[in-house]
Amino acid sequence: MKTLKNIAYSILASVFVFANANAGELSVTGSAKATYVILSVDGSATDDDAGKGLGMSNEFTLGASGELDNGWTWATNIDIDADTTQDDSSIVLGMGGLGSLKINISDGGLQKNFSSMQSVYGASVDNGEGGTYTDSPDTGAMNTFRYTTPSGLPYDISASIQYAPSSGENATASGNTGGTLDTFNEDAMEYAISAVPMEGLEIGASYYDPDSSLTGQEEEGGAAYITYDFADIGLSLGYGISKYAVGLEPNTTNEGEDYDNRMMSVAFNVNPDLSISLERIESEKNFETSASDVEMEIDSIQAAYTIAGMTLSLANEEYDNHDYTSGNKMKETTFAMSIAF
Repeated sequence: MKTLKNIAYSILASVFVFANANAGELSVTGSAKATYVILSVDGSATDDDAGKGLGMSNEFTLGASGELDNGWTWATNIDIDADTTQDDSSIVLGMGGLGSLKINISDGGLQKNFSSMQSVYGASVDNGEGGTYTDSPDTGAMNTFRYTTPSGLPYDISASIQYAPSSGENATASGNTGGTLDTFNEDAMEYAISAVPMEGLEIGASYYDPDSSLTGQEEEGGAAYITYDFADIGLSLGYGISKYAVGLEPNTTNEGEDYDNRMMSVAFNVNPDLSISLERIESEKNFETSASDVEMEIDSIQAAYTIAGMTLSLANEEYDNHDYTSGNKMKETTFAMSIAF
């Protein structure tokens, strides 16, 4: 609790400094989620992989925002996790028609890997057991600089570029030790773009490009997606693809390895409080020379019911060739209760 108070005092002090020029606004938001998970296995999976688990997660976000004398805006936030330690943080400078600049401390990347997913509880591999599902990484866990184009462009086009500098293996960031480097301790760049060509239709793509001198295989990844929202009937559809080439050290004896992923989903709002969704993910693990390629398939059905500020969710996910192992099957059922404030 002492740590939480110190963080709160720090952000309040920063707000008061800004407020001398222009009064800022302070906000406190948060969330809490309790889950009960049941895992069952079949095929080549062992009984050790099965079981039941009860868990809880919660987070607070302290935010502040204001306006400069020239009309530009600023905003900052600090996320605090369950053990009252600083998790993510950022500072954003809005420059009107020039776009915006953002400094992130492990506060999110630009990847569009799951942007197509219409799942009412979240992408199955992103909120559950997931196994060894492999997708393109991003700069989300790194300390980064980001530029985003201004709003109001034709077709709601939005483009961002994010740079994650390498600080060396033993260096730490000034005032914050959060954030990590990419796999081989190099600088990394990330790009993203999205647009709404017509009402209800959204398209987008992202690309992850770490700077390295690997000779075995360069690391890179990317994703693209398309979604369509039939707002009149409460139906939404999504389809996405992503690819990731695993980086290999120079002079490595390992063969080239990459992953091709396809994501399909549909969601339907039964009424203002109840929503259901179906999701399928196909993830193919490929090797350059061997014949041991394998495809992991994940099918999920989800439902979410909202009561005032509380959401009750149910997700049932079935994995075929789990962990990219032929014949390995797993089923995961999650019951969740979430509160936002």
